[in-house]
Amino acid sequence: MVEQAPPPKDPEMALSTKSPPALRPVPITPDLDPPGSDQLGLSRAEIEQFRTLGFVVKRGLIPRSAFKPFIDLWWQQPPVTAAGLSRDQGGWSAPGEHWPKENRWGLANNWMGCGAWPTPDDERPGATVGERIGRLPYKLTRDMSNDVWRWHGIGHDPAFVAATSAHPRMLFMLEALLGGPVKRPRRNRGIYAVFPRDPEAPASRLGPHMDQSMTELSAVTYLEDVPPNSGGFTIYPTSPQLLYPTSAQALNWVATECSSEVMDHIKTNVQPLEFTGKAGDVIFCHGWIVHSAGIHETDYIRLAAVQDFNKVRERSHMRWTAAGKNGGPRINCDMDGVFRFSEESDDDPADGHREVTNQWIMDSNEFVLARPEPFDDMFREWNLGRHPVEGNVVDEPAWWEKYNLPLLPTGRMPRGTGGTPAVPLSDIAECGGDGIWRVKSRANDWMRS
Repeated sequence: MVEQAPPPKDPEMALSTKSPPALRPVPITPDLDPPGSDQLGLSRAEIEQFRTLGFVVKRGLIPRSAFKPFIDLWWQQPPVTAAGLSRDQGGWSAPGEHWPKENRWGLANNWMGCGAWPTPDDERPGATVGERIGRLPYKLTRDMSNDVWRWHGIGHDPAFVAATSAHPRMLFMLEALLGGPVKRPRRNRGIYAVFPRDPEAPASRLGPHMDQSMTELSAVTYLEDVPPNSGGFTIYPTSPQLLYPTSAQALNWVATECSSEVMDHIKTNVQPLEFTGKAGDVIFCHGWIVHSAGIHETDYIRLAAVQDFNKVRERSHMRWTAAGKNGGPRINCDMDGVFRFSEESDDDPADGHREVTNQWIMDSNEFVLARPEPFDDMFREWNLGRHPVEGNVVDEPAWWEKYNLPLLPTGRMPRGTGGTPAVPLSDIAECGGDGIWRVKSRANDWMRS
């Protein structure tokens, strides 16, 4: 067993390297699927593919009609209206030129308990000017060459979750792959929209990375059709199998010195695959798969729900990160729930009125309590055809409910808004002196009640 907590890491950081990807992706089309892709459950060929390549595609898993209310709602949102996009007239390329540099759409006045969410340039008592704010319900970026809108706020809408992550056919597949008890999803990352690029912009390219999160199984569900070269979710098959033995732990990703070397090997030598398909098609991947938004060279808007899944497990602490003050650095919480602030700077280590945030877009935000080293068989605790599906899905309380944190829209806030603001360090941890703050864990209280 691995006992000592590894060095803490920023919950927003992904594993990547500076080396460019060497190969252009090849589309995953239905004719390349193993037998069983259009059926609920897993065929022997699909099980073998998941074990060796780390992914499987299920065609038409969720009916297209389930997404219509949310696509209708998508077209009414501020990133669409601000850019003057029309559903019927096309002309959807590069809407980012009409987006504000900093948006604060869909937020409550609850930053540090009572204030408006600041911009990076605002003076604020809980952080140095310029410290990041964290995720927003409407995250707007230009990734590589394409404008991207990540609608994180819809990810905790109960109806959207019921139509995607917690759809009965999705839950069946989760248990078929992971095995029970499956944690019933309470949110997902929302709808990720990749827009056609400006024809005068640089060519679209990949940005491969691996999310260093708590996710055991990830999935991407298409809400509308995605033909080849339209920004389709792109994966590097076998990358979980290559990276897994480089982690110091089996259940929490802990990069080691050779992890970056393996990542460079993956980006150079592994043929990336672009997931293409129809609305309702789903790709399931091991949570440690290297992936990217795909090459986008058509006039389509790629609309996809990005989802994370886990088994019910005993957990330890939330993944918190604390803003620096008075020029001090950002400090992250480790797996033991400990912040360690230096006593040799102008940033008072006993100051509990500093901003702490978490990666609120995730469904699972707590470290796994057990810390075994990687297993000889990385799928030792998975199902993958060993047992029939029995509906072993557990209603574990959501992390924001466990810790009484704001997330959902309140009052007259519309659907698709909300998010967890910064809260004071003293609200979630106790000062032990010598620059040490210890986070209070409520991860497993529900198991004992």
